Amino acid sequence: MPNTIGPNGAQPYTKPLESISARGSDRQANLLRLRLRTGVHRGKLTRALAEGADPRESDELALRAQKLTSDRSRKALARTLRRSIAEAYLPAHTRARVSIIDRRGVLDAESAIRAMVERLLGPRPVHAQGMAMLERILTNADSSPLYNRSRPGTLRQMIRAATAALDRQAAGSHEFALAV
Repeated sequence: MPNTIGPNGAQPYTKPLESISARGSDRQANLLRLRLRTGVHRGKLTRALAEGADPRESDELALRAQKLTSDRSRKALARTLRRSIAEAYLPAHTRARVSIIDRRGVLDAESAIRAMVERLLGPRPVHAQGMAMLERILTNADSSPLYNRSRPGTLRQMIRAATAALDRQAAGSHEFALAV
């Protein structure tokens, strides 16, 4: 189970998801349908979580929050952040590929990015909202200051806000046990 924050610290949210309450093969079919719906609406669900939606509102939000806060997701996002810093330091004439990041923005936000990496790889649980905010920074190439020129300090502020949201205590738990 992923380390996530609930109302009582790192206690799991054990309410079974309604759409997978059937038994046997019906349960497996319902779980598969839930996973498919969650995958199809991944962007919309991530945006809702980043904006503060409670994962208990729907099974799809619960599953998306569980995936975002998993150890695998934490490590993958930390690796992406580290690569962004490394790419920002590569001199233009020695790169074999084109840089798509805003190098100035990344260098300006380096300390905030390193703090986020440290937090992601640390043992403390994380809140789904902060993970969703970070994923949107890393994957929204149209408007993210990671990829687009913006006012100085914008990326740094967004990374700091996402880092703070990793620790935000919510009214409900954000650890979601799926009954498989």
